[in-house]
Amino acid sequence: MGKKVLAVHLPAFHEIPENNKWWGDGFTEWTNVKSGKPLFKGHYQPMKPKNNYYYDLSNISDLKYQAEIAKKYNVYGFIFYHYWFGNGKMLFEKPAEMLLSNPDIDINYCFSWANQTWITTWHGRDPETLLEQLYPGEQDWKQHFDYWEKFFKDDRYIKVDNKPMIYIYNPSEIPNYDKMIEYFDMRCKEAGFEGIYTVEYIYPRNPKLFSEKSDAVYEFEPRYSLFFDISKFNLLKRFIIKKLKMTDYQSFDKIWSYILNRKRTYGSKTIISGAFSGWDNSARKGRESMIVKGKTVPKFKKYFEKFYTSDRENISEEFCVINAWNEWSEGAYLEADDKDGFGYLEAIKEVVNKYND
Repeated sequence: MGKKVLAVHLPAFHEIPENNKWWGDGFTEWTNVKSGKPLFKGHYQPMKPKNNYYYDLSNISDLKYQAEIAKKYNVYGFIFYHYWFGNGKMLFEKPAEMLLSNPDIDINYCFSWANQTWITTWHGRDPETLLEQLYPGEQDWKQHFDYWEKFFKDDRYIKVDNKPMIYIYNPSEIPNYDKMIEYFDMRCKEAGFEGIYTVEYIYPRNPKLFSEKSDAVYEFEPRYSLFFDISKFNLLKRFIIKKLKMTDYQSFDKIWSYILNRKRTYGSKTIISGAFSGWDNSARKGRESMIVKGKTVPKFKKYFEKFYTSDRENISEEFCVINAWNEWSEGAYLEADDKDGFGYLEAIKEVVNKYND
C-alpha cells in the first residue's frame, strides 16, 4: 500500500476585513499573484490559473471543486494553515469551518498552526507589525482546544492511530510547549481519542527537533534544502544576495537531489518527508525574491516517484507532504495553470496509481 499524499493548503483566497484595511478594499491572495512581472526572458509571470479560475474560498462551490480535483488526482488530504494569534483571534478560518459544516465534501484534512507574527514583508514596505502572535497561557490552550475539538471529531480529520494530527510551524517559540502538548493530549483522551499527534516543521527557524513530546517532524521544502543542504559557500552567497536586495536564483534539480539523497534522522522520531512543486515568490517580493529555475512536469514526475518510494530510515510509511496545493504567490502550487494545465497533478496521480494497484 502506497503513501497518502497530503498538500499544504493556503486558505487566504477570500476577502477579510483585516486585509482590506491593511492593503485596500478587495484584497485577496490573488491580488499578489496578479501583480507578478517577468524578470528575465521566458520567466513565467504573472502565473495564471487555467481558464482564469480565480476562485473565492468563501464560496462553498469553489471549496467543493478543490476537494473533487484533489480526490481525482490522488491527493489524499489538505493541511490547512490555521492562524490562531491567541485569545481566540483567528484569520482565514472560514474555508475549514465551511468544510466542517458540509460533511458531503469528500476530502480529508488537518491543521497546521502557523504560529507567527504577521509583518508587512512584501510590496516594498518597511517591516511593520500587523498582528502579533500571542501566547496567553493555559486559558488560551483551553480555548484553542475547544475550537479544535469539533474538527477532530469529524471523520474526515486526519488521525494517526486514533490521534488527531496537528502540524506546528514554530514550536520553539511557544512558551511551555511541552506542558501545552500534554494538555492537548489529555483533552484528546477525554474526547475519546488516544491522544494528540504533533508534527514539528523543520526549517531555518526550527532547525532541529525541539521537543521529545512531538511525535514526528516534517521537512519543509524548499526552505529546508536551501538552508541545511547547500554548501557553506552557497549559504554565504544567499546571505549576501539578500543583503544586496538581488534575486536569489536556485536550481530545481539540485534541490530535488538534496531531498532524494538525505539521510538525516531525528532520534527515533518519524519523518514525514516534504516535497515541493516549484518556487518563485517574485509576485510578492519583486527583485528581492527567490526563484527556483528549471522545473518541468516530466522532471517533477521522475523525482516525485523516487521521493514517494523512498526507504530512508524512520520515514513515514503512511504520509508524505507537498508544498503546496495553492501557494500561488510563492510559485508553489499543484493546481492547474495556463502553462502546464493539470500536469503536476497528473504526475502525482500516475505515481500513486502505480504503487497502489
